[in-house]
Amino acid sequence: MLDLPVAIAPGPAQASPATHRFRFHGEGGNFFLLILKNLFLTVFTLGIYAAWARTERRRYIWSNTEISGQRLVYTGTGKELFKGYLKVLACYAVLMFAPPLANLVVPGSQLILQIVLTIGFVALIPFAIYWSRAYLLSRTQWRGINFGMTKGAGSYAKTFVLGYLLTILTLGFYGPVWLNKMRSILINNARFGTEPLEYHGDDYQAFRIGVKGFLLTLVTLGIYHFWYAAEMSRFVLSNTYFMNARGRSELTAKDMFVIIVGSLLGTVFTLGLAFPWIVVWSTRKTFDRITFEGDVDFALVAQRARTGGAGGDALAHDLGVDLAL
Repeated sequence: MLDLPVAIAPGPAQASPATHRFRFHGEGGNFFLLILKNLFLTVFTLGIYAAWARTERRRYIWSNTEISGQRLVYTGTGKELFKGYLKVLACYAVLMFAPPLANLVVPGSQLILQIVLTIGFVALIPFAIYWSRAYLLSRTQWRGINFGMTKGAGSYAKTFVLGYLLTILTLGFYGPVWLNKMRSILINNARFGTEPLEYHGDDYQAFRIGVKGFLLTLVTLGIYHFWYAAEMSRFVLSNTYFMNARGRSELTAKDMFVIIVGSLLGTVFTLGLAFPWIVVWSTRKTFDRITFEGDVDFALVAQRARTGGAGGDALAHDLGVDLAL
């Protein structure tokens, strides 16, 4: 009996996972005019307008940032940020005037109290970092849903202090692990609505990349830094998840060289005047290399109440540990 070939019906085609792309639509000219206006009003008001200027700058960057076809919305206000600055100013007043006043009551106590207050103020650094991120996320919306962070400033502060001490004791070798642990807390405590982000970056892998990057950068007189920066970017993004979507960075050493050196040269040779164009250009170039890949069921994402105060953001800015936005 003759065997006849049997036609096999093709199975259903496997749909490729969704790709959520980042885009930046800002224009250097518009950003320059905004910065110029903010500078004039800040000087004219003797610094009072700084809170509103910072808010407007953020609103511009957010509104020109697109993720998967939807733009971010910044809901923070200059008024709440100004109140945050006033709280920080009150802390400085205590730091300045409390010791001499205490010395009037208890002679000789000024130096001790000054040291205690200074140590306490420095100890606020990790809290300020965490509170600043919490404020920024809580004032960020996408698809009408607020971002946010869960409580965790205390855990972050413990990791910060312990890691800082271990980094000093190990002559810097613990640094990559320290940074990875802090990054893990910030990402794992971040949420989009009711759904958390996740970070799975392994401490050993971070240590390997960091130490290799440090040693080779040292040996090559800084040249390897661009390869290190690109590899670390790919490591962080590839270990960041939201629901079924996974981050992906395609930044290469060439990209990092062009962005870093181009930004530096552009700033130096224009005496800083090209700064707005450089920010727009570098942000667009970076976003073009970043995606999240995987299906996300946005129907499962529900709104959460907005939390986070501006005081921590103002403090982080004053201490120089904010995101410079």
